Amino acid sequence: MDDVRAAGPARPNLWAGGLTSYAFSVEATIGQNPMRYLVGRRFEQAADNAPPTGALTMLFVIRPQVLYGTYVRISESAVGGGCEIHTFLPTMARPVKVAEALMFDCLPLTDVGYLDLMAWPHPGLRAVGEAAYLDPAADITWTPTTMVHYAGPSSVPGLRICDVVDVEFSMVIRRVLYRDGRQVRRWEITERGAAGEETLPARIRVARPQTGHGTEFVRASPAIAVPPDVFDGEPAGTRAWIGERLPG
Repeated sequence: MDDVRAAGPARPNLWAGGLTSYAFSVEATIGQNPMRYLVGRRFEQAADNAPPTGALTMLFVIRPQVLYGTYVRISESAVGGGCEIHTFLPTMARPVKVAEALMFDCLPLTDVGYLDLMAWPHPGLRAVGEAAYLDPAADITWTPTTMVHYAGPSSVPGLRICDVVDVEFSMVIRRVLYRDGRQVRRWEITERGAAGEETLPARIRVARPQTGHGTEFVRASPAIAVPPDVFDGEPAGTRAWIGERLPG
């Protein structure tokens, strides 16, 4: 499992420059519903300036009101293949651990993919050679790219994923998910962050080619530093701390 994560880009997904504990806000519209999310992440490090050894990522749904209180908690290890996801909706009695077979889907009632929030490739993926039907970088002309192809775990037969990686910034800029050879979901950065925040996208689009459905996610704030211990408390307290310090 270790080599799968090493095969991916050098920088974690949604990397916020030199910050090791941070948060930012995201807005989107799904159907007629305006959505607002708070995203927080804390990297674990063995020493200052050392590569991260793990990551804790949390996403909180703020709008619409009917989903307020919903959150996702993802705990990952950069080595050893650990990845655990819990999700909570207001209708639940307690958080539920997401089974591996469902980690490649989306948070209920949203286009937020669990895989999109992970810092590294899911440890259940297996690096494989290029398949003939995979052409996800065909229309990318604005940056040199390379591609990493994965097969899904045994719990998700027929799953294939291709990450298109920006060579300059060593970051995923497009991810295409296939099931049984058919493209079912496409995640891509459509606007980089401003200078100094290039690895934290300003705009992301998710599309489902089979239905024509698409959602655009817009980062609505810069990344702010968060004291690491803020993530140690109850999720509601973490959400409140971040929410008080981000506009909107």
